[in-house]
Amino acid sequence: MIEETGKVLEVRPGRALVETQRGSACEGCAARGACAHLGGGREARVWVQDPLGVSPGDRVTVAVPEAAVVKASFWVYLVPVLVLVAGAVAGNALGPRFGIGPDAGAAILGLVAMAGALVASRWGGRKTAMPRIVRRG
Repeated sequence: MIEETGKVLEVRPGRALVETQRGSACEGCAARGACAHLGGGREARVWVQDPLGVSPGDRVTVAVPEAAVVKASFWVYLVPVLVLVAGAVAGNALGPRFGIGPDAGAAILGLVAMAGALVASRWGGRKTAMPRIVRRG
């Protein structure tokens, strides 16, 4: 399990918004520098499952299984690239049948397929890696 401690900012039925300080779990990640550019500084806010019924202001420990992080990475990084390549290959073959060149067909179908995969990966990655509160304090 990857665990971080944080402070509850907001609660909704079955969920809580927790602010954590990026720290120990991020140190071993190859993409740790990109997070600061994409999401701000050292603070991270994330909606988590709340099986304990916490309140705003509570200090909590949030955990996500390592396997869930790997599955989410698969959805977010690998699936869109594979679909882009498959779409480009199909577009290359189908383009001339629709009166456009193979390169244009590859570009169009590849980008359309990748856009669809990004939408699917957003859904699939989110469902896979939902962190949860494991304890107070």
